[in-house]
Amino acid sequence: MLVFFQNGYVCAQDPSLSLESRIRTIFGEKSQSVVRVKATRVSKIGNKIKKQLKIGSGFFVSKEGHILTTGLLPKADRIWIEYNASYLLADEVGHDPMCNLSLLKLVEAPAAIDYIRVNDSSKSIDAGSFLVGITCALEFEVGPTWGLLQSHEYSFGQRLFPTKMIRSSLALGPGEVGAPVFDLNGRFVGITHAALPDLKSSFLLPAKACQRIRDDLLLSGEVEYGWFGITTTRKLNESNSFEVVINGFVENSPAQKSNLKIGDILLKVGNQPIHTQGDLANASFFAEPKTILEFMIKRNGKELLVPLSVTTRPPSEKSVPKSNSVRSDSNKSISNFDPKLNIKDINSSADF
Repeated sequence: MLVFFQNGYVCAQDPSLSLESRIRTIFGEKSQSVVRVKATRVSKIGNKIKKQLKIGSGFFVSKEGHILTTGLLPKADRIWIEYNASYLLADEVGHDPMCNLSLLKLVEAPAAIDYIRVNDSSKSIDAGSFLVGITCALEFEVGPTWGLLQSHEYSFGQRLFPTKMIRSSLALGPGEVGAPVFDLNGRFVGITHAALPDLKSSFLLPAKACQRIRDDLLLSGEVEYGWFGITTTRKLNESNSFEVVINGFVENSPAQKSNLKIGDILLKVGNQPIHTQGDLANASFFAEPKTILEFMIKRNGKELLVPLSVTTRPPSEKSVPKSNSVRSDSNKSISNFDPKLNIKDINSSADF
């Protein structure tokens, strides 16, 4: 409790009331931007007709009626949103399979739309910071939820994420994946991406990644990721810490055509220090095709800068990093989480 003096009076301010006030303010300012997204698909298997319905959250990112959501039903026959007690049809502008993020656009947008600025992100948000989500759970009204930022993670189980993710204590239920999350200043932090019900936790795709994907989908309907064509291994050094070492190149890749060599220790890629393979995945995620990126390496005890010409990731390399324990479908429970899977093998290898 904070106590201060003003005009001779003693005033008390309960921190919990301050948090409650901020949550109410953020919800009041942002809730009109949040929508429920529904998609249906009808398929025929033999003589049987199978109908699927997927429900999730989403939010406006432009006054023209663009909506960002995640976990959308693939190849849906019909997509619509629920907004202000209305049902509005939407088309899919594009989908990014790497992060399972979709950009939609209303067929007929309302005259005035409140939207969220995905570039208005919190740049220095650390573990322990309060987070406020606004979600559409099941068929309930739009409502707020809150939790803490727990950590920044590059992997879960035995699979790498395509980019650094936020782990939060927001406990998501059915329909709440795809919702926007804010800090206590009302700045967009990320989108709810995957629920971990057994841990009462969740993963968020950060604002910077959302902005990167949204911009590409707006421009061309698909995301062009940079590609290096490097395979790496993680090795223990004499200081009892790990190093990321190049152990191979994909044929005809940018890395094979550069002056990088097998055995080089990666120290930095662009502005991204490399301590883990997740750091390298993150550097690849934000690398722009048709640009030159400098690799800082250690070779024979000396630090060198090696330029590499980044190309577009070919279709054969566009694998979606998945975990056997993570689902971005909020209607599915995750029950096979094994904490031991967080310990990666020393000689694990990955291609970027």
